[in-house]
Amino acid sequence: MPIPHYFIPTLLCCSVFILSGCNDDNTNSTPTPEEPAQATEEPTQTTEESDPSLAIEEDNCDVDNFQLLDFIPWQRENGYWVGEYTLLGADGTPQVSSRWPYRYDNYKGFIHLEVIGNAIKQRNVFLYPPKLAELCDATTEALGNGQCGINGNEKIFSADQKATDCSGNISGPFESFGMTLDTHTTLIGDDTVLYQVRMPDGSIMQNQLTTLPPNDTRVRTAQGFFSGSSTYASYYRERKVTQEEFFQLLTEARTEYNILETDYCGYDNTNQPSQTTCNDHFGLDLSAE
Repeated sequence: MPIPHYFIPTLLCCSVFILSGCNDDNTNSTPTPEEPAQATEEPTQTTEESDPSLAIEEDNCDVDNFQLLDFIPWQRENGYWVGEYTLLGADGTPQVSSRWPYRYDNYKGFIHLEVIGNAIKQRNVFLYPPKLAELCDATTEALGNGQCGINGNEKIFSADQKATDCSGNISGPFESFGMTLDTHTTLIGDDTVLYQVRMPDGSIMQNQLTTLPPNDTRVRTAQGFFSGSSTYASYYRERKVTQEEFFQLLTEARTEYNILETDYCGYDNTNQPSQTTCNDHFGLDLSAE
């Protein structure tokens, strides 16, 4: 999704997504890294289209009744995605957060990216393994009822965007940490999507490139910035699955990371209680799981 990607589904990052200085310690008034990276992709200018035959004169463009699924990249993005993620800090080593005591070196993402007419709806949940036990001390506390070094955790991310023209590009505001950020996605041919996030002053916060081969996989890499300085980089590898596989693999990952049921979909991209349930987040009945 592009994240956030995806929507997609990355989708779709760091999804979403979502970049404080840029880490999720909330030491600066910017969103956390992996979320906007997981957000769906969006646009700022029109570029070459997936199919030249779909070109529409701007004077004849009816954005309200436009169909994004007419474009190959959105056909490929639409659906359920499962991914393996790595988030690196400014020094090139795996991200470390004092406010989110879990691992960023290799975590998992689950992204549902739904294309509806001229809009894209993305709902993500990211799962993080427990912090290495040897790195836990008396000052390190896991969130919720878990224990540092024993329990992993998860957080959710949402994004909704709409077409801004009739070339398949999308755009929309993203609210985080009291700021309204501009997000834009530009389609570049059938297999490439460029997603950008900008600060209120117009400066770049994130550049994310999504590659969509015609084999139900996608690879996303993002570069994060704050005040012109590089703050993080991400590497997301994702594959499209069925809805049934999506929730089956989500259950398996929760078991692997020893995530407590009380923490399912329990935190948002600012590491605060999400105040919602997985059922409400995904808009699906997950009671059968």
